[in-house]
Amino acid sequence: MMFSRYLVGLSMVRVAAAIAAYNRECGPTLDDTTATTDAEFYFDVTEDVDLFVSCAETVYECDTVLYGAKLFMMDSTKEPIPVGCRKRMSHLTTSHNYTGPLEVPGLTELYGIGIRGTYEGTYEDNGLLLPTNVTSIDLPDLVNITNSIIINNAASITSLNLPKLRHIEDLLLNFMGGPAINLTFPSLTDVSSIAIYGEIDTLDFPALNETRNTIMVNSTGNLDCDAFSKSLVNTTRYDQSGVSCASRRGNVTLTHVEPPKPTVTSGAFKIQEGSMVLTALLAYILAL
Repeated sequence: MMFSRYLVGLSMVRVAAAIAAYNRECGPTLDDTTATTDAEFYFDVTEDVDLFVSCAETVYECDTVLYGAKLFMMDSTKEPIPVGCRKRMSHLTTSHNYTGPLEVPGLTELYGIGIRGTYEGTYEDNGLLLPTNVTSIDLPDLVNITNSIIINNAASITSLNLPKLRHIEDLLLNFMGGPAINLTFPSLTDVSSIAIYGEIDTLDFPALNETRNTIMVNSTGNLDCDAFSKSLVNTTRYDQSGVSCASRRGNVTLTHVEPPKPTVTSGAFKIQEGSMVLTALLAYILAL
């Protein structure tokens, strides 16, 4: 009995060591849903980066019955995450005020990314569109995005670096009106949909295994649509899906075609039938 109490006590000590009080700089809690911070909603200046990474990597939601509160700070690289807790996924968004390169090392996973222009007034009132002022994006450690990347009204962006990204649902990139940009996603293995627009000369997905919708690319650059389409059409897994690519070098549309399924001939049936008879005969002989 004393030994079991010791184990329970040791377990509670480990849980206490793994959990730290929630840092309110990371955004509103259930008790204060009207509060906002840069880490919760968007970047205004480069000084927001460290706070955002800290919050995105260490904020966890836990069972309030077990722990008495919902949000805690934990470092999964140093301690196992306790039962009843899961990471709160963050969304990376920049405001119109953010200017210059966006470099976020140490960030490994997100719910989504939204980098786009905004309206002076509203879209419904035909307000003036103010494009984003981000000039480049570098997320060297990002591996997983639960939902989507949407980069829109982004003529100022000259480079996008996501070397470790493996999974994402939707990839929408609109660099129309901007300088020539070369894009490569060396680790991306699966994605639901891809739509990319801009002056693109190089576009590469060397590790891509599966897409679930037609890949759409519209380039005002010299992208080799023929080679690009042929390299990816077999990653599309559904009927009527494929690759649609347009550039200065021409337009190409390829549709995924399922390979023919092997047919079983009558001869194969005869062989199988004969094999079954032989098996039954051997079983009978051995039983004698």
